[in-house]
Amino acid sequence: MWYNNAMNEMIVFDSGLKLVVSPNSAVRSVSVGVFVGAGSAYETPEMSGISHLIEHMMFKGTGSRSAFDIVNEIDSLGAQINAYTTKSHTCYYTLSRDVHAEECMDVLADMYFNAAFDPSELKKERKVVLEELSESEDTPDDLCMEKLSAAFFAEHPLEKPILGTKKTLKGLTSEHLHAYKNAFYVPGGTVVSVAGNVSAEEAERMVRRHFEDRFGFGAESPRAPLAKAPMKGGFAGGKKEIEQAHIAFAFPGAAYNTEASFAARLLGAVFGMEMSSRLFQSVREKLGLCYSIVGYPTAYENNGAFIIYTSTNPASVEQAVGAIKGEIKKLLADGITPDELKKGKEQIVTGMVLGQESTSAVMRGMGRHAVVTGDLYDIDEQIAAVEALTCGDVAEEAERIFDFDRVAASCVASDVRDVCRMMKEM
Repeated sequence: MWYNNAMNEMIVFDSGLKLVVSPNSAVRSVSVGVFVGAGSAYETPEMSGISHLIEHMMFKGTGSRSAFDIVNEIDSLGAQINAYTTKSHTCYYTLSRDVHAEECMDVLADMYFNAAFDPSELKKERKVVLEELSESEDTPDDLCMEKLSAAFFAEHPLEKPILGTKKTLKGLTSEHLHAYKNAFYVPGGTVVSVAGNVSAEEAERMVRRHFEDRFGFGAESPRAPLAKAPMKGGFAGGKKEIEQAHIAFAFPGAAYNTEASFAARLLGAVFGMEMSSRLFQSVREKLGLCYSIVGYPTAYENNGAFIIYTSTNPASVEQAVGAIKGEIKKLLADGITPDELKKGKEQIVTGMVLGQESTSAVMRGMGRHAVVTGDLYDIDEQIAAVEALTCGDVAEEAERIFDFDRVAASCVASDVRDVCRMMKEM
């Protein structure tokens, strides 16, 4: 069944597999992404990290291609191949000249259907992922954000780390990987996203040949809708002998692709995502307390958060937290100005429009939207939702977000301070 809007099209095959395609004859490249509804939020505690480990192992050979063959074939085309795992999904993608799009899709399909998960390769790749985990734990901002996620989403599937833990990674076997892949890598849980110089009909032909005709069955993903997180707030600290104190806060935010999410995005643009934003101008430019500071929304299925992050001299932590809370109080008291509303709209809409210039950005946006919502991404609807926002809409969303009773926080420093309590009591 075909669905379409002004720029994109979607077909749902008999198996349940979805294809989303955005033809663009003005470019000479094609981006292909295979999105699977498998991420850390859908793992059991014992299997924590398996989605990401499978992402790595998909590159380690199939029945007909070795690990070297996969990357060498793509390199020989002058193309690029990569993958990433999130809390909600995993994506495998290529970027190539339009004349090589089908060859790239053939490689992705071979990986999808025929990944070997050889025990000897798993033994080696587990070491690589453990090193990746250690590197993340050695990176203060990564560690700070991981601890923030665990505190904010406590007692909820979104609290689980994408990389897993050393204990769970060491316990995963080839049998575990095959069982998890067989459950989640099914047509009903998969979206193929294609953007660039390719017609919808040609994209359908390629996906039918390389994916739909190879399924031979229809199967739904076992992934269940995520419940609303309790968001009780809390604090998580990590002691590290470093020069700065890394601090982060999470407030209850808007879920993905809801009306409130557009107001949250505009709030982020005005409050903390740009160099002219209130947080940047106050905490960095006026007070000189940090090199960088950001405030932005992050959204998931039925859940969301508004994040504030910075790093500062340990002696300045209290002053920095006070400055952040002061800006929040001003925002809650006075709202945003018409000029800020106009500027925020321009920033968001321009970002959307410029994103359409990149086939890889279009592929990722359509794929994520389809795998999370099941629907076709429509940029005109997105722009209209932003343009319709008022100062009152943003003020109402700020009131919902900045609930100090439900704030969560993290601090990674040589001298860990409970910045959550600090934020509440100031």
